Order: sequence, then C-alpha cells, then structure tokens
Amino acid sequence: MCSDSPTGPSTPSAIALTCPAPPTVASASGQPIAVNFSSPTATGGTAPLTMTCSPSSGASFPIGSTSITCRAVDARQQTAACTFTVTVTGPPRLSVTRFVAFGDSITEGFPHTISPALVDPAPPGSYPMVLQSLLRARYTSQTIAVLDEGVGGEIVANGVARLPAALAADKGGALLLMEGANDLNQFGADGVSRIASGLQTMIRTARARSMGVFVGTLLPERADGTPARASHPELVVPANAAIRSLAAAEGVTLVDLYAAFGGVPDPVLISTDGLHPTAAGNERIAQTFYTSIRARLESTAAPVETSGELQDRAMAGPNTVPLYHR
Repeated sequence: MCSDSPTGPSTPSAIALTCPAPPTVASASGQPIAVNFSSPTATGGTAPLTMTCSPSSGASFPIGSTSITCRAVDARQQTAACTFTVTVTGPPRLSVTRFVAFGDSITEGFPHTISPALVDPAPPGSYPMVLQSLLRARYTSQTIAVLDEGVGGEIVANGVARLPAALAADKGGALLLMEGANDLNQFGADGVSRIASGLQTMIRTARARSMGVFVGTLLPERADGTPARASHPELVVPANAAIRSLAAAEGVTLVDLYAAFGGVPDPVLISTDGLHPTAAGNERIAQTFYTSIRARLESTAAPVETSGELQDRAMAGPNTVPLYHR
C-alpha cells in the first residue's frame, strides 16, 4: 500500500505470498477425496488483493501428490505466486489376496487327524483364522482369504503328494508352509533330511505356479507332554537349521516361528501335550506370518490391480467372492 509523504508518494511495496503447510490426508476407500486447505498468506501490495489457487480448496484429489499453485494480484496489477502439494494416501494393499496355509495339525487347528480336504471354515482360534482376521482388519479395501489346508498327523512326504491338487483347487497367490513335526516323531534323526527334501519339492511346486512362498520353522517342543506328542524335541534345532538354509537357497521368505516362540516350549504358547500351540501360541504364529506378509507384499500405491491380484482373480474366475469350497 502507498501513502503520500511530505516528499511525495512512496513506492508501492511488492506482494509476498506464503503458501500453507502441505496437507496429507488418507483416503479410506482408495478413491479420490475432497481436500480443504488454508488460504495462502499475502503481505505487501496495494489493496484490494485477489487470490486464487488451482486446484482449489475443496476439490477432489486422487491418491498421490498433486501440485497446487496459488497466485495473488493487487490493485496495481502486481503479482506473486507460491506452490505446495496436497498428498492423498490410500489404504495399505497387498499384492496377493489369497493365501494357502498348508501343513499338519498345527495348521489345521485341531489336535487330531481329519480327511485331507480344505478345512472350511478354519477352526476358531486356529492360526489361519487368526491370520485372516488380522489381514482383513488392515487391508479393508481388499477381500483377503486364508485357506486352511492343514491335515493332522501328516508327514512331509504325504504333503508333497497332496500339495499340487490343493494348490490347483484353492487358486491362491501365496503358500504359507509349515510342516515336519510328524517326521521327527516318526523317523527320528532321519526326519531332518526328509523334511528338507520334501519342503524343497513343495516350494518348487508352488513357485512353478508363480506363487510366493513363506516357510515357517518348527515350533519348540518338549517330550514330557500329557499325552506325549513330541518324541524328539532335541531334533527341532537341526531341523530348523536345515529349513533356514533351504529358504535362503530357494530364495523364499523364512518365517522364523521358533525364534518368535523364544526357542523354548513356553507353557503359555505350547500346550500340555508338548507339541501343539495353545490359543496364545496360535496367535503368535498368526502374528509372525502377518508381519512377514506385510514386509514382503504390502504397498500403499494407488488401488490399481497388481499382477498378483490379477492372477488371483483370473485363477478364481469371474466370481469375486473368495472360493472356499472345492
């Protein structure tokens, strides 16, 4: 603004425009949302000032960062401009939405043997059911399914024979593999090599179907259970060493459940039979797989179908509801 002085009119001051702090907002649905932001602050110039921003406050913004340019013009046609960004974040997403949990009774969720078929629904409190609940609570814009393919009493060789048909029927995008405790019980020290060989075959079977693979180590055991279900708890450590080496050699994700359990059969986590997890143990298994899945498969990109989701949907067919039944 200018004013007259004894020596004559003063030079009008230039306009300075300061943009607001860049806002970041979340879109729960992953769709564009309206975003309101504060007006820039102008100093100097000659009133009245006209101020505009493009895009304007209250406009709809997509996921990502959008540049906003604001301009001010005063009565003397002096101008000033500033820029800032509006960032819209989408809900977290997974590149895979259908998981096949494969293994023995620890996966199955029952401490007994049933027929070799998909457990539908997964037993309440079983690790596949708990894991599915965790994933669905976080990935609200996607339909997540964790399919329970556990069979109580199964040895790894039987799992090798059973896996191809299970994967073909379940049409999953990732395999959660945890098996081998029964091999230690049945074969003793020879079970270690049987576990490593069989798991390698199962990993390669899944990868041949372009599936991601998460391999869990065996849980801690104790031999003094009631009834005694664990015959060779001392073999869990060498078996897990073989599983860790296998996961590294095959380039798949290791889910170190043994470490997550603290390496000891804590009665809070391992039941009185010395082998099967308690309810708290199942929650620990689910949480450990959940952490690995998030680290490996999560993104916050715009909700465009990823290659994994496209594969899941194409294999599942036109029905958008998860296929639980064979």
